[in-house]
Amino acid sequence: MSTSVTTIEPDNHSEEIEENFNLKPISPEGIFSFACHPGVSCFNRCCHEIDVILTPFDILKMKTDLKLRSGEFLTKFTTFHTLKETGIPLVKLKMRENSNGACIFLDGPKGCSIYHNRPQVCRSYPLGVATLDPRHAKFQTEGQSTEARFMIKEDMCMGHREPKTWTLKKWMEDQGTIEMEEENKPWMEIVAKLKAMKIGEKQHHEISLFVMASYDLDTFWRFVFESSFLERFDVAEKKIKSIKSDEEKLLKFAMEWLKYALFGEGTIRPKVKN
Repeated sequence: MSTSVTTIEPDNHSEEIEENFNLKPISPEGIFSFACHPGVSCFNRCCHEIDVILTPFDILKMKTDLKLRSGEFLTKFTTFHTLKETGIPLVKLKMRENSNGACIFLDGPKGCSIYHNRPQVCRSYPLGVATLDPRHAKFQTEGQSTEARFMIKEDMCMGHREPKTWTLKKWMEDQGTIEMEEENKPWMEIVAKLKAMKIGEKQHHEISLFVMASYDLDTFWRFVFESSFLERFDVAEKKIKSIKSDEEKLLKFAMEWLKYALFGEGTIRPKVKN
């Protein structure tokens, strides 16, 4: 579909990110010890020289908190990188060059300056989650979850020595990750499918669509409302009204459209010509 709006493009020279799953799995019933507070000797050390990969919902919450448009936020606070051997563009928070690689939002001993809208990966630590392609036959036949959770243990982290114990559910509730995971789930499933397909960096059109719908929500808004989009696609009036004024609903709509644009799936369909 043609449109007059432009979107942020990933840097072709950006580094590749390689995944590492040499981590300890944790079951839903698992119990672990952990605490993070200024009294822990390593406080804020995990905010240096790290890869903080942002999800679409992360970007929405952060750019809203900072009162920035999505393009401004991406330019000022992030860099684009490619997930190794897949061609999938990911967005990573910038680290400061003159502060031992500190996160751009780390405010010295005070900690995170956007703590209440911090990214999902920061909330979840020391837990991580991997999402697999839901089309995999194993999950279709056995009904197993497409998510796997794991514990991250690093030598520098003293939080594991703290006496406070958690269940997986209690930790997620305490850190506010349940809502974020639910909001990010459609995107995580899209990424899992793209990884299985290995779209490749030469598929510029698909990559451009993915970047716009995932990361540049203000441009996606213009794509919907300032192009011929609504003339081409069958979208209910109630839906049009809601996504025009509610960015969280717009993001959900963007994921549905991305499913159609990339895989021919989802609820969005072209209008039937008479």
